[in-house]
Order: sequence, then structure tokens, then C-alpha cells
Amino acid sequence: MWSPAGLPRAALLAVAAAAAALAVAAVAAWRRPRPLREVLFFPSRPCCLEALLAEAAAPGAPALPCPCPLPRAETSLSRLVRRLLSARRSLDLCIFAFSCPQLARAVQLLHRRGVRVRLVTDAQYMGLHGSQIGRLRHAGIQVRHDQHSGFMHHKFAIVDRRMLITGSLNWTTQAIQSNRENVLVVDDAACVKPFLDEFERIWEEYNPTNYVFPKVSN
Repeated sequence: MWSPAGLPRAALLAVAAAAAALAVAAVAAWRRPRPLREVLFFPSRPCCLEALLAEAAAPGAPALPCPCPLPRAETSLSRLVRRLLSARRSLDLCIFAFSCPQLARAVQLLHRRGVRVRLVTDAQYMGLHGSQIGRLRHAGIQVRHDQHSGFMHHKFAIVDRRMLITGSLNWTTQAIQSNRENVLVVDDAACVKPFLDEFERIWEEYNPTNYVFPKVSN
């Protein structure tokens, strides 16, 4: 019968090293977090987000009952809000239309928590009735907008420079409650980096110091 004892010492050491390497790789693979791939579809059924927002505002504080009749349920909107509230360092937003009060509250909470929030939006839609852009600006959040006739039509967010939230959804109450929309959430670096680059390019392009105003004739 074949016996390991008959192998040269070097061969035994090589086999042992290979086994150890396989064990280390197996442990690393087990510990490695699974890639984030989440798909959200809208419209989202109405639900109460007060407990979720209150926990973000004061972690660990006892939850107060909300008097509204809406159920506390896991919905596409609540999952989207949870992803936003997971930000710890930065939140970069590139949003065409923004009128959803719940999403605006989540963004404000992050800003108050010390998360760096930057927002790019469309100049024509930021001033429409119900827009949350003025409220966010008043809270001290950096906002920049386009200066040309075409729409700034992007709809994406980047959390901590590592998680991308993108899709057809405008951040409006109408879209969330009534429209057929989709949102994709991923943390694949190959997908996130192009959006990071695009955001930084637009952010610099929309820097107010770069604006060119037409000359007024006397």
C-alpha cells in the first residue's frame, strides 16, 4: 500500500503547504461579504417610515408610536431609504426631479449626522412646486445644477463611494406611488467607478465659478 512516509520530505512539505493554502482560501471566501445585488420595483405601497427615520436620527432611542394609519411594512421605498441611511462618510446624488419628503428627510438626517452630501439636479425642475431642493439647500447641503437647455436627466446615488443606486425612478411622490419604475442597488466596483467619475465630472462642470453669463448691452 502507498504510504506518505515513502515521499521525499520536500514533496510532503509541498503537499502540506498546498493544503494550508486551500484552507486559508476557503476561510477567506467564507468571510468575504456576498456581492450586493438588489432590485426594487415601483410603485411602492404606502407605509409608515417614522420608526425608520427616528432610529436614524437617534440610534438606540425608544421608538415613539406614530399616530398615522399607515402600516409599518417592508416596501421598495423603505428598502431604498435603508440603503441611503447606511451612508457613513458620503452621499453623492444626481437626481433629475426630487419632491419626495421622506427621501428628503433621509438626506437631511445624513447631513446632520456629518455625512458629506453633494447633490446635482436639473435647473428647470428644481424650482417646481413641491421640489425639495430649496429645503435641502436651506439645511446647508451643497447643490449644483445645469446651465443649459438640455435636461440633467440622471437618476443615481452613490453611498460611501462604494454602493450605487440607479434606475428609472425620479425621486418624486408621483413616481414612487403611481409609476412603474425600477431601481438597482449594487456594490460592484466595476459599475460604481464610472458613475463616480461621471458625478465628479458633472460636479466640476456645474461649479458656479465656471458659469458664463450673457453680456448685457447698454
